[in-house]
Amino acid sequence: MDIYTIGHSNYSMDRFLNMLEKYNINCVVDTRAIPYSKYNIQYDKESLKEALNKKGYVYIYMGRELAAKRESRVSYNNEGYCDFEKAVHEESFIKGVERLKIGCSKGYRIVLLGAVQDPIRCQRGILLGRYLIKNGFNVKHILDDYSIASQENLESELLDKYFSDRAQITMDSLIGKGIDEREMIEEGYKLANKEIGYRIEKLKSE
Repeated sequence: MDIYTIGHSNYSMDRFLNMLEKYNINCVVDTRAIPYSKYNIQYDKESLKEALNKKGYVYIYMGRELAAKRESRVSYNNEGYCDFEKAVHEESFIKGVERLKIGCSKGYRIVLLGAVQDPIRCQRGILLGRYLIKNGFNVKHILDDYSIASQENLESELLDKYFSDRAQITMDSLIGKGIDEREMIEEGYKLANKEIGYRIEKLKSE
């Protein structure tokens, strides 16, 4: 199952639509917790839906199910940010992914919409992409230059960002002192999660 992701950044609506057209997208699933933009009002939920519908696209808002900002506090850790490894076990998240599967099975070419252009700095790469790839999806991140990055490409970026000295770490692993590449990637996801996970000032009991 192919599924695409894109960050609207500060793109004009014409450019945004052109990027969707390049990959024959016909359904935009908005994963933003707050579907409004102070500086790019063309991406406010109502304006975006109207613009997309006029061009024949299906627009579905699924921020409640798939956003990094969770309505429930069960996935927030003691440091005050959402732990994505917990969020994927929330009932609403699981149901959201099932809806994506159904949409793909019906022939929709879906793109998951976030705000940030770079998927390594956005929930669609660190939360959604990671989980979807484990559940049978072929995740394709649409980049600024219209090219596609796979989830594997993103994981390579995580290694470069957080383990630039991994060659030495790998040498250490030969003598039992290091971690292997897969463990580095998993740690990279955790570090990225800490950077972008939605934070709350004070945890409150449910």
